[in-house]
Amino acid sequence: METLRDLVKTAKTHFDRREYTAAEGCLRKVMQHNVRYADVYHMLGVIHHTEGRFASAVDCFEKALSINPQYTEAALNLAVLYNDLGRYKEAKKLYGQLHKSVAGAKQGGSPTRIDPVLRGRLANLHAEVGDIYRGLGLYTQAAEEYRKALALQGGYVDIRTKLGIVLRECGDFAASLQELKQACKANGKYHPARIQLGVTHYAMGKTADAKKEWNGVLEKDPQHELARMYLQMCTAERKG
Repeated sequence: METLRDLVKTAKTHFDRREYTAAEGCLRKVMQHNVRYADVYHMLGVIHHTEGRFASAVDCFEKALSINPQYTEAALNLAVLYNDLGRYKEAKKLYGQLHKSVAGAKQGGSPTRIDPVLRGRLANLHAEVGDIYRGLGLYTQAAEEYRKALALQGGYVDIRTKLGIVLRECGDFAASLQELKQACKANGKYHPARIQLGVTHYAMGKTADAKKEWNGVLEKDPQHELARMYLQMCTAERKG
């Protein structure tokens, strides 16, 4: 006969293998014992979120946090879910609590190393908040969030490209160029960075430099519509 410990262990094994149906079956059996395990509710929350059962996922993450308020991963997953559901105030509040918790740990001398998976999720959460600000035209706030994301994961060229864009929208062309050039250097195959580098050059009146970037994209991807469109625009302006 399986013990409670065996059930939890088996559930975690299935969960780690992304065998969510089997994992959920084991977790349901655990819950029949009327025990309150934060890990059990957290795993169920992840499973429900993955399967689109958002209300159930929120409930599970909240229960996990009621059992263990210091459960960082559950708090992070709940914040991400709130954000996905458009519950931005709740996401921001929860994320603020997470930030304070990490800061408190630093002051208390506790280990400050963040698990790489959590680091990536935190970076993406900052980027998502930055996207919201950017959509509202609040470019300074968006830039701040993108910088926070890059402080966690400096290699995310898509986020660095977004930072370059909002800096351009703020009128800080020099900083925009710096970020976009860095993104291009980090990944020469990431065409959006080079396209946006050209746009910044163009906004500065440096049409020749802009065309150089767009032509560079077309050399690697002759079917790139945006690069072709921008170059056609320059040609039309010259004729006009």
